[in-house]
Amino acid sequence: MKKLIFALAVGMSLAAFAAGPKMKAIFTVPHELDMLLKYGHIQGATCSEKALYLSHQGGIVKLDWQTGKLIKAVEAPMHLGDIAYGKGRIYGAFGVRQYATNETPCQVAMWDEDLKLLKKTSFRYLRANGKSLARGFDGAVVVGDTFYTGLDHTGEAVWDCPPHTDCPIMAYTLDLEPKGVMSVDLGYTILYGVQTLATDGKNLMLGNYGGQRDKGNPKGYNFSVVTTDGKVVRNGAFGCSEGFGLVPKSVSKRETPVYFTVQALGGNMQGWRKDPEKNPPRIRIDFYEYANGSFADITDRSEKK
Repeated sequence: MKKLIFALAVGMSLAAFAAGPKMKAIFTVPHELDMLLKYGHIQGATCSEKALYLSHQGGIVKLDWQTGKLIKAVEAPMHLGDIAYGKGRIYGAFGVRQYATNETPCQVAMWDEDLKLLKKTSFRYLRANGKSLARGFDGAVVVGDTFYTGLDHTGEAVWDCPPHTDCPIMAYTLDLEPKGVMSVDLGYTILYGVQTLATDGKNLMLGNYGGQRDKGNPKGYNFSVVTTDGKVVRNGAFGCSEGFGLVPKSVSKRETPVYFTVQALGGNMQGWRKDPEKNPPRIRIDFYEYANGSFADITDRSEKK
């Protein structure tokens, strides 16, 4: 039996495996994602009933749900983070490489299901002391009529980010008009900000880089469920830093919610770059059933040759 992944709250019993067959993992096709040799790891993921979408810092790829074959690839206008799907559109949250003295521009964008860019807009967010708070946006999800994205913390230098418990999240309309920013205190330290976002249909489910256990994160949390008005429902640990999302029931064929996660094969970008011919960038999509606040691994990882 595959081990259960985690319980989101201390003392909460782990979910039992559901009866029925496991879901076959989805493997991408060798050399179809060779753009990752340049752009590195997957940054985020989302899906519709018809396709999977994965983002990297230079663009988006659209994959077949059944075969993992590449359908289409497009470039992004700047450093792309996580992506989200809602009402026939793909939404993206961007990081930024350029820095001004007191401001950091952030950007969101949307595409249609065929990855035609429809709109992009920038936003500048300052700390109360006038210094830049956000290195960029990351984490992306659509809940109802709102698109949410996390504001990524930074210190004085690009990669200088002391541990912090607060996690700002910005809301947009589905036409990318700002609705406001809420500051969520997760109760444990994280580095940077939200990395990936998904939803249970009601709440925000966010993955992050948890802080060290001896620096404000004694239970090793890196995952939280948060209401859309910023209240923490539960914290836990779940590996979803390269993207995850809710699987449509038409795909999962299960009544219990199922989530997918993105797993890099072949040593991620360091391994890929050592021998890209024999070890090309590849991704595996795994599946987890979600019940009573816990995830259970239901993935059959055997690959058909």
